[in-house]
Amino acid sequence: MKRDNNISSISVLAIIVLFGLFVVNGCTPPRGATTAENEATAPSIEKKAVTDKTKTTSSHGLTAEELYAKAPPELTPVQCAQCHRPIYQKLQKAGGKHRIFCTRCHDKFHTYNPVQNNWREIMPKCKKCHTTPPHGEKHKDCLNCHKEPHTPRVVPLTEYLTKSCGDCHSSELAQLKKFPSAHTKQGCTACHDKHGFIPSCLNCHDPHVEGQTFEACKACHPAHKPLQVQFVQKYATADVCNACHDEEYEKWSHTKSKHGKVQCIQCHDKHGFIPNCSKCHGTPHPPEFVKHFKGCLECHIDVHDLPTKQGTKQ
Repeated sequence: MKRDNNISSISVLAIIVLFGLFVVNGCTPPRGATTAENEATAPSIEKKAVTDKTKTTSSHGLTAEELYAKAPPELTPVQCAQCHRPIYQKLQKAGGKHRIFCTRCHDKFHTYNPVQNNWREIMPKCKKCHTTPPHGEKHKDCLNCHKEPHTPRVVPLTEYLTKSCGDCHSSELAQLKKFPSAHTKQGCTACHDKHGFIPSCLNCHDPHVEGQTFEACKACHPAHKPLQVQFVQKYATADVCNACHDEEYEKWSHTKSKHGKVQCIQCHDKHGFIPNCSKCHGTPHPPEFVKHFKGCLECHIDVHDLPTKQGTKQ
């Protein structure tokens, strides 16, 4: 008898718990209708969405048609940078002409599949824009030199590049060969330790005069044929000539003759050129007189320190 009471108590408790679960979960059937009747008469959510499509709205109150009525605007570089910040910063600092909309090159993105390993397929190709190889048919693989497309003008000095300088810089190579100098014996990277870097002459050479600038150096000495001096009046002053021609400068700077007022390049308009006196003076003496002498300096002795009185040297 006691056992029967226990069973009855357990059954009552189970009923109470089940009823409570229905109430908590909102699963109590409506009064006067069975569960089967509800399923038969209440339209499902999916059916309602199909039959009343025009009333389907998003959280912004727009219909599906309104949400997808327009093509999305092109992504801006700043929007791409929200995920690809390092790439954006490279373009920002040294992007050159590649500082354009990212989607102009990357017309496929977020489609990398590690299983297919399709990286090369989705990455843009240089020839998409550079239809004609800019460095000729010999160098068609851009990435041999331009390792980072987002900084195209930052070109590392790889072994491939240093062996190919003359292919792009043919005029400079021709000058080095045609006009031999100490520069001819140097490899390009001895001066150009970065691609596109133009060093100052003063990195290796002492100036002719104190305070001389790099602009003055390159104005007279073309870097790839430095011994072919091209005088520029602004920079080729007598004190510059003194750096190498000190004996002549010493005489010239102390002479009392009119030559002391003439700058070196007015007579020596080419480096190493020794002019004839007649270039400036013509033929001041009668031909009968001149034929008895081998040259002007038999009488006038030294052009850098001419005698100021006939027959004497002061």
